[in-house]
Amino acid sequence: MTETVDVAGAGMDAGRVARVVATFRRQQAQGVFPGGQLVVRRRGRLVVDEAVGVARGLRADEGEPRLEFTRERRSGLFSAGKPLVAIAIAVLEQHGAIEVERPVAFYWPEFGRAGKAAITVLDILLHRSGLYLAEIEGDWRCFGDWERIMARIAAAEPAFARGTLAYQPLGFGWILGELIRRVTGQRIEHFLQEGVLGPAGLDDLRLGVPVEEVRSLARSYWVDEKPPRLGGKVLLGFEQAQNSVEQLTAVLPGAGSVGTARALARFYAWLLEGTPTQGGAQLLAESALAKYITPQTRGRDRTVRFPMVLGRGFGLGWFWPHPYGWWRTSACFGHAGNFSTLAWADPTTGCAIAAVTNGNRAPATLVTRFAGIGSGLRAACVD
Repeated sequence: MTETVDVAGAGMDAGRVARVVATFRRQQAQGVFPGGQLVVRRRGRLVVDEAVGVARGLRADEGEPRLEFTRERRSGLFSAGKPLVAIAIAVLEQHGAIEVERPVAFYWPEFGRAGKAAITVLDILLHRSGLYLAEIEGDWRCFGDWERIMARIAAAEPAFARGTLAYQPLGFGWILGELIRRVTGQRIEHFLQEGVLGPAGLDDLRLGVPVEEVRSLARSYWVDEKPPRLGGKVLLGFEQAQNSVEQLTAVLPGAGSVGTARALARFYAWLLEGTPTQGGAQLLAESALAKYITPQTRGRDRTVRFPMVLGRGFGLGWFWPHPYGWWRTSACFGHAGNFSTLAWADPTTGCAIAAVTNGNRAPATLVTRFAGIGSGLRAACVD
């Protein structure tokens, strides 16, 4: 059954919601991104379900037909999937299978080599391990070889002192994914499906796709005039890597989720609703979830080089301008994907919001692109 938009039933002002949608469409028309989706949910109702622009075939040299960005079009969600991994760890922590204060090496002995013996699971969750696996993360052609990646991580030395805030684009998911395998005997994609997404009824999110589905995904574009940079270094081959068969078919727990804005918005609505399962029980106790979505570390990151407030696997808002809104977003939690996608929950209003686009620009533009959407939706909540 197709779900219909119900703005009034969600307690929101239709005119203000329409202005938010118009902003999203205007950005696309101005070339901020080639195409994308915007979905908003509140109080169990679908408030916005928009799709606009081009998904693939934007440039003649791609050699493939032009595809529109429909509501059903799936995209690589990249780091917007990190919270899925965090919730999987939360489930294991709640059941006593993992103690996050323990060293990773307690569960994965080989990890303790090369000065990593003291790094805890919590350090990984909070991006304070001191690891930055730039050489491995740049070798995208080997992403499909899980065992090789794990061996390289075990041999890697920290780039910074333990406790340093250094965001890990891919290392976060790889390390926690291997930890899950060591504890449960299941690969991360199977545990995530059976232990989180299946019970929650969120089957439309997954890690990677079969090779025959790659060309049905929206293509990721770099649309800024300046070359892509991370940590002050130019990201060579950015588009090639993001759209490669090797990356999109690999299991990349920290940066390889695939889905739609509908799927991401449902995930955050599910968190706001208290993680109900299809059987009626809560997957996570309120106190267990709170450990992951409340501030636990803050500071200027050493790899992305931006100030951050983090929970365990979630990016949190603050008082000042933030991608979640222009002001006072401290209660919000979510995550960006690449420099193009953002999904978050706003507990102050009960809104779950997902903006999935295929246009990447400098990281600072995440604020100018998305803050107006978050603030506009907050203003639209009339009861």
